Amino acid sequence: MDNSDFNGLTEDGKVIFFLGLSEEVSLLFSQKKDRVQAQEVIFECWRWLEKKENIGETLYELLDNEENGITIIQERSDNETDITAWNCIIDAVAYTSRKAFEREGVKYYPEPIALVDDSLVEHFVDCFQKCVETSDMLLQRMYSLLNNQHLIAGHRQQVFSSRIR
Repeated sequence: MDNSDFNGLTEDGKVIFFLGLSEEVSLLFSQKKDRVQAQEVIFECWRWLEKKENIGETLYELLDNEENGITIIQERSDNETDITAWNCIIDAVAYTSRKAFEREGVKYYPEPIALVDDSLVEHFVDCFQKCVETSDMLLQRMYSLLNNQHLIAGHRQQVFSSRIR
């Protein structure tokens, strides 16, 4: 994948890219409880994007909590589509957590978050293309939407959730 489109986005635009496309992926889970869990963690990421609160650690806990983190949920899954969809959600939450930690000025990140950078988009897009039939069209639409600067910041989640389809 050519990352030039992604690299040209603003920092918020990059987070929106991950989260907006993850909204689409969250609909694919075979189990309702997984869909709900994915949507809840995505919502927390949207909340961070909107308010920029110091919740980097909270977002990280959603990933890596030993009892109910989404990485544990993914490990327990035996459905290949669910595993691939969880990869997308995990990437989105890890990326958002990293951005939250950076904004907080944290010097030392949890080990998995320390490895997160813009190259994560390659893994995300690969997984997205494996589990979403209309992935190419949705990726192009997302880039197009993000390149239109007329969007109102406070309404990004609603705009992207409804317009990406």
